[in-house]
Amino acid sequence: MKFVLAETYSYWWPVTVRAPHPDEPGKILERTLKMQFEPQHREEAIAAQEAHDKLTTQREREAHEVKQLAKVCKNWDDVVDNDGGAIAFTPETVTQALNISWFRQGVYQAYSESLRGDEARLGN
Repeated sequence: MKFVLAETYSYWWPVTVRAPHPDEPGKILERTLKMQFEPQHREEAIAAQEAHDKLTTQREREAHEVKQLAKVCKNWDDVVDNDGGAIAFTPETVTQALNISWFRQGVYQAYSESLRGDEARLGN
């Protein structure tokens, strides 16, 4: 397969969110979804990391992480509400989800794996 040089790249990647089980104390429940990522260009990513390094509080760092992840997340699939209805991907809904620590950790891990070229771990 030939490499296609494009202005931007987007791709779907599986995300595993590990969260406390709502009914079983001490247990972890894994849920999966798909996220469409569009990575930042190198210079933009470096500038974002430099800005992060200058932040002094945990609140500032987490807000910066949410903002940066929201920029590279372009769509999702398999995100539902309590009744099982699909939740539309919007800037507001992705920001709401990214403000949940275990969701943010799952998305960050999946995005990092995709950038490193790690094969997606399906079925985990």
